[in-house]
Amino acid sequence: MRSLDENDHLRFLTRTCEPCFNVLLSTRDQSLSEYLESLAVPAALLAQDHSVLFANQRFQDFKIGSDILGLRVGNVLGCMYSPLLGQCGETVTCILCALRRSIEETQRTGEGLRGVSIAYPHREDVRRTFTITTQKAGDAVLLMLEPPVEAN
Repeated sequence: MRSLDENDHLRFLTRTCEPCFNVLLSTRDQSLSEYLESLAVPAALLAQDHSVLFANQRFQDFKIGSDILGLRVGNVLGCMYSPLLGQCGETVTCILCALRRSIEETQRTGEGLRGVSIAYPHREDVRRTFTITTQKAGDAVLLMLEPPVEAN
């Protein structure tokens, strides 16, 4: 695992050093919820099946009108394929999903990913685009979403 130095994108997003970050994510109690709320970006802690264990309000705002805990990330983000073809992560289209592949790579290797661009067909919009950062957190993965950086 690489160190969180001053120039690391994860340090910029999380505003914490690696040991503190790992302690916070492993607690899975009120302090984790408070920490996620302090982040300036939508963030969620995901289980191995991509279901939401914890999430800040910015992330919860993607799913209006229902509790997101236990839902899979594609259902929360409104991927158009999840209600049509089956559970998020279990359909043919999921094989090509950059979000799914990024989460699984982080789970498998333990290495976080920084600034990965994802775009997916949304139920209401043509496509939604984000830049994601992932980080391994025990048996889970922390997912952080950012609007894409526009090229000059």
